[in-house]
Amino acid sequence: MALHSMEKNSNELFKIAFNSASEGLVVVDKFSRILLVNNRLLELFGYTEEEILGETIERLVPMQKRKKHVAYRNEYLDHPHSRPMGKAGMLLEGEKKDGRIFPVEVSLNYFQMDGEQYVMGLVSDITKRVAMENELKNAQDNLEKLNVELESLVVKRTKDLEESQSLYKSIANNFPDGVISVVDQDLYCIYTDGAELEQLGLKQSDLIGQHFLNRFSEEARTILSDTFDEARNGDSQICEIEQKDRHYEVHIVGISISGRRRKRYLIVEINVTKQKTIEKEQAKALEKEKELGEMKSRFVSMASHEFRTPLSAILSSASLIEKYELTDQQANRKKHIDRIKSSVANLTDILNDFLSFEKLNANKVEVQLEEVNLCDLINYAVEELDSTKKAGQRIEYAGNVPDCTFWSDPKILRNILLNLLSNGLKYSGENSQVNVELNDQTDRLLLTVSDNGIGIPEKDQSNMFDRFHRAENVANIQGTGLGLNIVKKYVELLDGEITFESELGKGTSFYISLPKKNNEQK
Repeated sequence: MALHSMEKNSNELFKIAFNSASEGLVVVDKFSRILLVNNRLLELFGYTEEEILGETIERLVPMQKRKKHVAYRNEYLDHPHSRPMGKAGMLLEGEKKDGRIFPVEVSLNYFQMDGEQYVMGLVSDITKRVAMENELKNAQDNLEKLNVELESLVVKRTKDLEESQSLYKSIANNFPDGVISVVDQDLYCIYTDGAELEQLGLKQSDLIGQHFLNRFSEEARTILSDTFDEARNGDSQICEIEQKDRHYEVHIVGISISGRRRKRYLIVEINVTKQKTIEKEQAKALEKEKELGEMKSRFVSMASHEFRTPLSAILSSASLIEKYELTDQQANRKKHIDRIKSSVANLTDILNDFLSFEKLNANKVEVQLEEVNLCDLINYAVEELDSTKKAGQRIEYAGNVPDCTFWSDPKILRNILLNLLSNGLKYSGENSQVNVELNDQTDRLLLTVSDNGIGIPEKDQSNMFDRFHRAENVANIQGTGLGLNIVKKYVELLDGEITFESELGKGTSFYISLPKKNNEQK
């Protein structure tokens, strides 16, 4: 019964992990028949599990593209490797049950189990991203159209421009969100007007007769001066400058005045701050979307790898236990039962890391302050990890605090303690010791967790709190690379600070400083 319960729990853990993914997941066999889908994929395409299982993957591809897709996936199955789907410049699409077509992004990972080849795909709905890209393209097209129209207008006006103030005024009134200026060969202002002058706190009377570049910052003056030099041959020139947190597109064209040797310049300054803000926001959103896509691809690749090892161990141990039926084979039976327990514990740790990471990055973790005895919490954590120790390992706790009680979040503190203590055990050998120390620092508590394990290479230390980062000397030790990133975010939620010291081959010490809040400060 106990073995059956363990197998059931491990299957449940895998099912929870598979279905907790925020994007669609699908697993197919070597014939591209759909074997496994998660709830998100069913939601994306509108199918039930009964309708889609056993169908080929082409069921999710638009009808007119299915024939070509068969050739593409056969080519991939002949030479499988982890990669994003699609070719540069090609938009991938999926077809829902009701026939609606929508853009998707697909990442592929292959794996083998029991001698059979399988492919796992991560399917993301990128409808919003495509809409944002189209919106950005439209904005750029509109700006280019405005540039063409403006250049055409400047060329036309320069033919008639003499010294007519009324003509200058007419041009300025056509650009309420900018400034129109005319300057002489030496760049002294002959005329200037436009609603933007008032927005900049400038008066027309104060500018006429002054050097045009005087009202700009040093950086803008350099850009404008170079643009004037390029405009001396009569060609229209364009540059961009920033002035008082506003962005301007500046058009400059040289004007030949009949009967005069010296040229004048027509300058049109257009306030493009709104367009720049939109472009920056869209670029930032696209970058974030790209980063999220890369993170999800790494998540799927890592999850498939990390889950495969403990699941394989559980399967092989379960099969071997069946062979040990005699009483004198109890030792062998216990060895494999312990192996199953350890693998289930590994699966639980991996799942907890994934769930904590997702909640923290979605800002779904709220601090719930209550009165906590940190000394008791440390003792509970030490007891909880007792079953995970290697032979001869021990955890020693030394407290130097008269009162361990303060206001904090016990769940977050427990997660911090379990993560650091389990790391200390994991990266230390048999007969080793992990030390926990608590010290009073007036208005703060200093929690120290140290071990004498393998240590962290110096070149990896600057990246130890980065997500998915693992030091080069732990390649053969199971882990997600998320633990310390999660710990750091938890500590910051508690208004604390975390630092560490480590020496390769001699061990690592983590120092967490927490504020001693009371009931009035909570």
